[in-house]
Amino acid sequence: MGDFRSLPEVSGGIMLMFVTLILFMYIWQFIRIISLGKGKLSLLLSGVPLVISYVLFQLMTKIQWDEPVPPIPMPTVGLCLGLILLAAFSLWIHIETNRWQERHISAMSVKEAFDRLPAGLLFYVESGVPLMVNEMMHSVSRDISGMPLRDGEAFYKMLKEKGQETGDQIMVRGESGKVYSIKKSRLLIKGAEVAELTAVDISREYELTEELKKKQDKVRLLNNRLKALLASVEYVSMNRELLQLKTALHDNIGQSILIARRYLSAPGSVDKKRMLDFWGENIKHLVNDEPEEWELPYYVISKEADRLGIKLNIIGELPDEQELIPVVDAAISVHIGNTLKHADGRVATVSVQREAGRIELCFTNDGKQPEEEIVEMGGLLNLRKEVESVGGSMELISRPAFELKISLPGEEE
Repeated sequence: MGDFRSLPEVSGGIMLMFVTLILFMYIWQFIRIISLGKGKLSLLLSGVPLVISYVLFQLMTKIQWDEPVPPIPMPTVGLCLGLILLAAFSLWIHIETNRWQERHISAMSVKEAFDRLPAGLLFYVESGVPLMVNEMMHSVSRDISGMPLRDGEAFYKMLKEKGQETGDQIMVRGESGKVYSIKKSRLLIKGAEVAELTAVDISREYELTEELKKKQDKVRLLNNRLKALLASVEYVSMNRELLQLKTALHDNIGQSILIARRYLSAPGSVDKKRMLDFWGENIKHLVNDEPEEWELPYYVISKEADRLGIKLNIIGELPDEQELIPVVDAAISVHIGNTLKHADGRVATVSVQREAGRIELCFTNDGKQPEEEIVEMGGLLNLRKEVESVGGSMELISRPAFELKISLPGEEE
């Protein structure tokens, strides 16, 4: 086949392209071995054929471009065999490098594993320059700020502004709707302080927590209603017992009258002492007008507050006028319910003052203050109607703290 110089232009171009591919393969293998840190022997085994491939590439390129080259013999057969050997050796280096990488931990394998972590990781120095960032953290940064992560400290400050701090963690929602929990810690590496940021996608856990809170609110509301219902049942039971007592007293008085009539018509047919004792017992029940504890005003509502876990703090004396008791009782009931449901408080305070013939009541609580203006609806709206029906007035204050003021006509007015 002669010398390479005598080959046709097409055949020489094909061989030149082949040696170019071999050269690129060795360059890639050489760079890969350096990044993996295999050692000097591996560098030598890949470096020598790299130099040979480069020399052949230079010689063949000059020959193709008709440039002067040293009179080096380049038989075509020997050149083809040499190129085949170089390609085979390059393939062997590639296989051995893959085997070595599978059995050893290298910087590249660490970086690949670091990028595949499901959690976002960022290490940066105090100035904010990132030392190591995985793909997940870049994705989190793009979701929250709309750009890749370039400054660790600036990114953390932005998280504190956008997110909500809970303990040592920050919860922040991205533009995609995902919720991330991000935690910052500090490490000491070779005497230098390095900040570490970890980001975890907690969207599912956050949704479950919010759903659980809603269910807990519903259960608490249902529990409050059940407790109030139990208090009402107790009150109804007491009323029923009172009715039974009144019925029995009515029957006893009727019997006393019948016995007295029989005694008047036929004195000898009735035991006089027994009749008088019977009458005395009935009269004693009629004369005793002391009300039982549960018959006192506001007894039921105070027991309802105890059942709901609310301390009812009364400052002053509540009105005892019969026409005002139902209105004040309803106001206390609404106040207890709002303290529990909306303010999440535990103490409901009612201050009572009598001024200029009117009764002034002020309702406050120890719960959280309303975030926005309170709109009268439901219980408050019905309460206003009851207050105005007895000639009173009602004022609702939302800022700076919650207050419900009710003015009722007193005895003098």
